[in-house]
Amino acid sequence: MATMKEQISQFWEYAKIDDVTFPSVLDALRDLTEIPPGKDDTERMLHFVGLMLDQGFIPVSSPYADPPSAPWSEQGNAAVLRRLRREWEALDHDVTFLDLCWFHRP
Repeated sequence: MATMKEQISQFWEYAKIDDVTFPSVLDALRDLTEIPPGKDDTERMLHFVGLMLDQGFIPVSSPYADPPSAPWSEQGNAAVLRRLRREWEALDHDVTFLDLCWFHRP
């Protein structure tokens, strides 16, 4: 169990060697010692991702996409979070490592 700040620091260290998958973010949310603000799971996830973006993480496409690991064209936290919400709500299955985005450390 970790706080949000500790978890983001752990992701930052991990991202030295590999990008962070979206399912890893969801797993981390379940193991936090604190509940992120928000009225539902989607808002809590978006809050946590917003903190990751504040720390410099960049959303990129899957390394298996064409082109691989391409930074999202959306610029700014608000635009990234809007896209993430839209794609999250459009999913018709449990999220996999191929879905949504990965998070890259610059």
